[in-house]
Amino acid sequence: MLQFVNFRAQIFVFASLLLAFNQALADHSTGLYDVDALVINEAGDTRWRAFTDGLDEVFIRISGDSIIMDKLKRPPASRYVKQFSYEPVEKPTSNEKGELLSHRIKIQYNGTAMEKYLRDNGFPIWGNHRSDVVVWLAIRDGRNEYVLKKSDQSLIKTSADKALQRRGIPEYWPLYDSRDRKILKVADIRGGFSEPVVKASKRYSRGPALTGSLIWNGRVWQSSWSLLMTSGNHHWSLEDADYNHLINKSIDQAADAMGIAFAVHGVGKNQKLAVVQFDIQAIDSIKKYRETERYLTGLSAVAAVTSLQVGAQSAVFEITLRSTEEDFLNLIKNDAELVKVEVIKTADEPLALLPDDTNATEKSGVENEAPGATKEQPAALLVPLYHYKLIN
Repeated sequence: MLQFVNFRAQIFVFASLLLAFNQALADHSTGLYDVDALVINEAGDTRWRAFTDGLDEVFIRISGDSIIMDKLKRPPASRYVKQFSYEPVEKPTSNEKGELLSHRIKIQYNGTAMEKYLRDNGFPIWGNHRSDVVVWLAIRDGRNEYVLKKSDQSLIKTSADKALQRRGIPEYWPLYDSRDRKILKVADIRGGFSEPVVKASKRYSRGPALTGSLIWNGRVWQSSWSLLMTSGNHHWSLEDADYNHLINKSIDQAADAMGIAFAVHGVGKNQKLAVVQFDIQAIDSIKKYRETERYLTGLSAVAAVTSLQVGAQSAVFEITLRSTEEDFLNLIKNDAELVKVEVIKTADEPLALLPDDTNATEKSGVENEAPGATKEQPAALLVPLYHYKLIN
């Protein structure tokens, strides 16, 4: 039952009544399970090939693994197609065989069923909730050197957008205005130096940052890339005469690394679902309450969210997990929407919450001694309680 500390907090009752509605929002597809493809006609065999190719694309997106179809037995594509439609192409192009691609097929797949198929076969899921990735691309083609911006129209930028969409990664292109240039130089982007890149990226997103340096040497595109995440940074280099091939390979490498960080395994059929409690500070409005509840519910590691207690500045949620507790906590850490705080307790003072990196002499990140614990009921048997703060 909800507890309220003052009259102001009573307005949160309305938010709790919207739990079912919020869960429906979290399950709603935002394009992760949709595929568009150019085809030569509306014939049955062409359609079935598009269904199969699209199925592979969605499995790759939701597993976070570009070679998942080498590991997974492919089920019939028709089992997962919810609906499809055609539309004509205004300016048809040709495929590698010289066939005219005159139609566009739009396919929507049953993402819930596909995720269940992955879980049943022991593969992790990278769910619908995905942080924006800030993309910093520095290009040198001949004498021209520039950083691609949000307002730019560019074939390289279009290629990157398509590759990111194919992997289901929401991207954010920077303004790269005077404010950005004070923090981040072209040399920082080319070197993938984490400190200035992360600092500049916080203006746009708390998610990962992707940097790329593409240089045309007259024969091939030389590139170096860095993916910067809370869980660790990744660096790699590629060369290719075709910038489109190069960008697609690079985005696949970045997406696979993000898949390892964000995809979570489900518990086994005979395992009991883990339950944790989150005491989250800095929730001081209905809007923040609803956003936090919707955020938690939308995580792929979460099976259910229940509101236990609401105050004027905080809320406590009980979270039932479909993954391990460790996977869930790693996901929260990498997602960077919440920051962990430590509980500090002294003999003469009430509880105080301090950041996780505070040098305190007495602190505990997990409060296993939930209210009401007794000697007859050991704390280790109770639901673990974690303390976090919402990042505004």
